Amino acid sequence: MIYIQMLERMALIALAAYIYNQSHIFKNLIKDELTVTDKVGMIVFFSLLGIIGTYTGIELEPYAIANTRPIGAIVAGYVGGPIVGVIVGAISGTHRYLLGGFTALACGIAAVVEGLTGALARKYSKDGAFSVRSAFIGGIVAECMQMLMLLIFARPLESAVKLVGFISLPMIIINSFGVLIFINIIQNARNDYNRIGAIQAQKALNIAKRTMGHIRKGLNKDTAEEVAKIIYEISDIKGVFIGDKTGLLAYYGEEVNEEALKENLYSYYKLPNYRVIKVNNHNRQALFVCTPFLVSGDKFEGLIGLRVKSEKNIDLYFWEFAKALSELLSTQLELYKLNKLAQEASTAKFKALRAQIEPHFLFNALNTIASFCRTSPTRARELIIDLSNYFRQTLKKQEDFVALKDELEFIQSYLSIEKARFGERLQLIVDIPEDMMNIIIPSFVLQPIIENSIKHGILPKPEGGSVYVKACYVKQDISISVEDTGVGMSEEKLKEVINEWPGIGLKNVNERLKLLYGERYEVKIVTALNKGTKVSFSLPKEGK
Repeated sequence: MIYIQMLERMALIALAAYIYNQSHIFKNLIKDELTVTDKVGMIVFFSLLGIIGTYTGIELEPYAIANTRPIGAIVAGYVGGPIVGVIVGAISGTHRYLLGGFTALACGIAAVVEGLTGALARKYSKDGAFSVRSAFIGGIVAECMQMLMLLIFARPLESAVKLVGFISLPMIIINSFGVLIFINIIQNARNDYNRIGAIQAQKALNIAKRTMGHIRKGLNKDTAEEVAKIIYEISDIKGVFIGDKTGLLAYYGEEVNEEALKENLYSYYKLPNYRVIKVNNHNRQALFVCTPFLVSGDKFEGLIGLRVKSEKNIDLYFWEFAKALSELLSTQLELYKLNKLAQEASTAKFKALRAQIEPHFLFNALNTIASFCRTSPTRARELIIDLSNYFRQTLKKQEDFVALKDELEFIQSYLSIEKARFGERLQLIVDIPEDMMNIIIPSFVLQPIIENSIKHGILPKPEGGSVYVKACYVKQDISISVEDTGVGMSEEKLKEVINEWPGIGLKNVNERLKLLYGERYEVKIVTALNKGTKVSFSLPKEGK
């Protein structure tokens, strides 16, 4: 008979578990991280459950009650930890003690021990995870401890022994199964939460993947419209808006009063955080879950608002989705800013490297002109005019990238000066197809290489020589080479050049190419003593 009566009482536990599962408190407790507020809510809930278990107990003898009170303390300890379990046990145990009876003190102490036992059962389960097996074993141990407390503290001993003999087996079995049922319901809910969380996370990742190409261009009206459209299409929401630090950029979805939305955003910008804003939408209310874009830790850059049908749709799962989405988009926005800073730094370094070339060329040209001032003043004057024309062209062309034909025009101006020194001993031969003349290359990359070929290859050779400039397509790259018939270099000298890059010319070109396109686009040198030198490099077909 007592088994049936205990099972009837345990039905209340199943009902309590359902209520707990559906309550707002539970939705904050399905994760392992609990706040102080969460723990206080647990203490109140499970203490009431323990007290109700006492009142619904079965009176066996005067002031002796077989009840389901232990379930509240055991589950509280298992879910909330030792402190929560002990406090719930103390509250429900004190209540039982105040009711009196020869088992009052024993039951009061046992309730505290049961709360602690529940916590230990969770701690020593595999990896501290939820497990109906460990919860069931914990329930059995806790109930055995209660029987022991009755034998130690309840007097007269004869009555305690008689009572334990009568209630021990049904209470151990029924209450342990009650703990198992409660934990099983919580565990199933946790599994559902993880499953839904995984679905929401996958949805957020899909959105991030599709929006990546747009966010790379920064946060502006055009990119915001594209991103809002993608989010609306993938998510089950009524609308989405995106704003930057100053205001609304784009909205996509069911019709909304955008003026009213903008007014609501004014107050949001005063304290940008995770919250719901309510917009008066033509005498109806539109709800938006707003999450900020935060970069560099906590720097506010904008926000995203997800429109929902009603407050019932704003559950823990939706908040997790909204936060994950804003964090992913914030990361993309931060990467855009970092890339922009890196590009600006690279551009500044590129311009600094380029700035080294012009003074270097000017210095060499002036030395050449100076050598003619005494021997041939007229020729010196002509060279000054050539130099003036050259720099007039460079002043008109200050771009970091130029067409190949323009670069060759610069080189012809440079050669008019060099030919004053070499005469017919120097020949420049350009072997480049006409259809490649308009390809875009970094400015001032050919002139330093050609200058180097003349100075170190042709000049030391009494009979002079030729410099060949060639270009062709090689797979996905453009290959450009400058080859001379000069004195060449020994293997030791080549190693020195490659390792140390002496001088400004080749070193400058090499650094600029690697800075712009990567390590594999560095300058390559092939040479042999008395057989000339070939300097080549590649550029990607897509240009800059």
